[in-house]
Amino acid sequence: MAKDTNCNCDCGKRIWIPNGSTSIIGIINNKDLCLSIFPPTGFAYVGYDKQNNLQLLKEGGTTVSCKCNNTSGACSPFIGHGPDGDAVGCAGDCTDCTMKQSFISAPNVEIITGGFINLAEKVSFVEIGQNLPSAFKAMFELPEVKTALKVFLDRVYGGLPIPVLIKGNNFITAPDGYSLAAVNICGRAVIVPVPSLSLKLSNAASSSATCSCTKGTCTLKDDTLFGYGAIWCEATDCTGTCTLKTGIFISNGGFDSVLESSNFVF
Repeated sequence: MAKDTNCNCDCGKRIWIPNGSTSIIGIINNKDLCLSIFPPTGFAYVGYDKQNNLQLLKEGGTTVSCKCNNTSGACSPFIGHGPDGDAVGCAGDCTDCTMKQSFISAPNVEIITGGFINLAEKVSFVEIGQNLPSAFKAMFELPEVKTALKVFLDRVYGGLPIPVLIKGNNFITAPDGYSLAAVNICGRAVIVPVPSLSLKLSNAASSSATCSCTKGTCTLKDDTLFGYGAIWCEATDCTGTCTLKTGIFISNGGFDSVLESSNFVF
């Protein structure tokens, strides 16, 4: 990121925006700045609101606002740049700043967590060196996302048995004959176990997955989708950058990464 998004402004919250998005600065409540984000064609936004209801926006944009709760100081939205693409955060000299996101078409619905996904993009293995933001729970509730991933994994497995993953303290490892592969699903990276024979040398495949946070902790999550495993990170107590890493553990206790993917709250 080009700037620090923390600055006491709902620490750790960043909103990933796709390349090619357009943005418009506005004012709400006659004083607070907001930033409206319009993604390219094919992108949708899916997430949970304050009542934990799933919300889906297939057309239009979202609005990000930054409100300073102090009597002095200010905070405003900005766009920063990082290896996973552009992201929106809040910055300023305010010591108590609140960042909110809502749909332009439904300004009273506050989104608590979610993200933009590309429903037009085909499912594929991630190539080594390809940077994608991490997948997140809400997107897997959409039937079109689940169906696309199931069709892909059914083809990759070709009837081979589904492995039992080895789980430890903040790490997951694939058993012999299987690898943890990074899969591009709707422009997001999710880790799934696949038969090692199905992979090429150019694929971002590893034996283990783990999570790390630059300030605080983020949690490694796994879920069963159609019997297959899916792995990602959630920034539960992370006020810095939460990163999903795949690679191998080395003899000195370190971790040699093959792929790293940043987690975004939005």
